[in-house]
Amino acid sequence: MNLPSTLPAFNFTITATVKEITKQLLVGVIYFIACIAAFWVGSNLETVPESSAIFIPAGIKIAFYLLSPTRYWITLWVSSRALAAHFGYTSTGIWEFNLLHGFWQELCFFALVYAFKHSRWPPSINNSLGILSLILLCVASTSIKWFLFSSAFEFTNILVAKELLQYQLNMCLGDITGSLLIAPFIMLLHSLNLPLKRPALLKITNLMVTLATVLLVMMLVYLIRPDTYPLLRLASLLPIIWFSYRFGVLAAVTSATLINALIIVEASITHEPSNTYISQLFILANAITSMVLGAAITELKRKNTELKKINRALKKQLEQNTLLGAKMVSVQENERKHLSQELHDELGQNLTALKTDLAILSHLSDEKTQSFVATLKSNANSMYDSVYQLMHYLRPRELDELGLQNAMTQGRLKSLLTKANISYEVNFNVDNALTKEHEIAVYRICQEAVTNCIKHSNAGNLIINIKTDSQFIKLEISDNGSKVKPTENSGNYGLAFMEERAIALGGSFKITDQGGFNIKVKLPISVGR
Repeated sequence: MNLPSTLPAFNFTITATVKEITKQLLVGVIYFIACIAAFWVGSNLETVPESSAIFIPAGIKIAFYLLSPTRYWITLWVSSRALAAHFGYTSTGIWEFNLLHGFWQELCFFALVYAFKHSRWPPSINNSLGILSLILLCVASTSIKWFLFSSAFEFTNILVAKELLQYQLNMCLGDITGSLLIAPFIMLLHSLNLPLKRPALLKITNLMVTLATVLLVMMLVYLIRPDTYPLLRLASLLPIIWFSYRFGVLAAVTSATLINALIIVEASITHEPSNTYISQLFILANAITSMVLGAAITELKRKNTELKKINRALKKQLEQNTLLGAKMVSVQENERKHLSQELHDELGQNLTALKTDLAILSHLSDEKTQSFVATLKSNANSMYDSVYQLMHYLRPRELDELGLQNAMTQGRLKSLLTKANISYEVNFNVDNALTKEHEIAVYRICQEAVTNCIKHSNAGNLIINIKTDSQFIKLEISDNGSKVKPTENSGNYGLAFMEERAIALGGSFKITDQGGFNIKVKLPISVGR
């Protein structure tokens, strides 16, 4: 009864196994072919027998082990031993497949690559730390190979002391050169994930055309004047730097690989050891510079893109907050206007009626009640003044009745400063008609500044300049106060209130205390229109 239910799972397991075996074989074959091609190129770069100055298979190996999941490593190991057996058969005619040859050396390589891949900064070409990790891995793996396990290579037994050290250094340098030459390029091809859209295709086309032009010019100069090769090799870093700056790590690694390929071709043609060793240094310089600079430029561009997105989001949020602030100020002013009107219509009229009744009562009362009525009249007058001040604070009616200019020059602000023995000057230079929102904001800021000047400053005069241009309303308030009077419960709420008013309309607010106390406000005219 359970057999039919287990058949689908069984079939699924067989299918998954076949797919996995196919993938393993495919990876092994690709690795084998890539190494064959790399050995063929390396055979033309030998400066002494069995000593390749630029060992490209080292780069193939590191790239495959870094890019392949760990489950493929055994397949890569088997492919490498098959490769060794193939070369043995080619040279001696004897096929000898020894899976355990160099086992400890390969085990150390596995452990090193595994540690780097799963470290905090795994090798990569997409960021600076990944580049440094890749360079360190190349150096560490070749050093372990040629210094700790040099005895695993039989042909080193004939070399002793200084000759053996020189041989190890040469082989180590050749492995590092080959690793940094080819491994970054393979990793770049593996990481490419560009969308097939017009901007991306246009970018790649421009890169390829420009790179081909540079390489063609270098080859033509070399063919015409071979004696300029040292200068060309020295100048090979310049296009790499330009491509890194212009296109990032993609162009940096690609240009360095192609330029280094030209250097390798020339070294294989001349076959001079001294020239090959110098080429090693240029290849290393080009490879390292391209990776480090390309990664840095790519990171910088990525950060700039992110910052632009954040700035756009912040700008949008700021616009929304400005609109919200303006709306809140408008609602607040409407509510104050409503409260002021209610106070005027209800409490103000009742107080006026009360004062009238008390005046009549004072004429009808006898002498005994005159003093009592006088006290009531005084209290009623005080209440009326308080209500009037409160109504003016909630909504300056003079602003609606007289307009901004007359309210500033002839209204309550002037009377308050006159009572405080502070001279008052208003310079009104407004070319365009202001909106109600701007008039209220300007008046409120001036109102608060006048209150602060009276309460907290020892000023003898106050000057207000109001002017406009095509874009802004500019408000400057200055007094000649030399010091601040000590007052209780002074928490700078007035200044905060003025700043909030300015920001709510998308403006700016600035305070200076040199030569007195100065307030500068700039409001954009477009807000509120």
